[in-house]
Amino acid sequence: MVVKSLGQLEAHAFFVLFTAFILVLFWHATWGLADIVEHYFVDELHVKKFMFNVATLMFVVILIGLFPQMLLKF
Repeated sequence: MVVKSLGQLEAHAFFVLFTAFILVLFWHATWGLADIVEHYFVDELHVKKFMFNVATLMFVVILIGLFPQMLLKF
């Protein structure tokens, strides 16, 4: 009985670590793409970094305003 519990614990720990690893990879990829988009707007289109950040924040607020049910998932 104890051995069975330890086996389940190890499988659960592996699942948690694997899920965390996938989330870190997803965050890294998302951050990298956002950085590329920011550099494009700042360097190529000559948008000030502050204005880009304000526009991004406004986009997120408007998106939440249009789809408030997104917040119900959390």
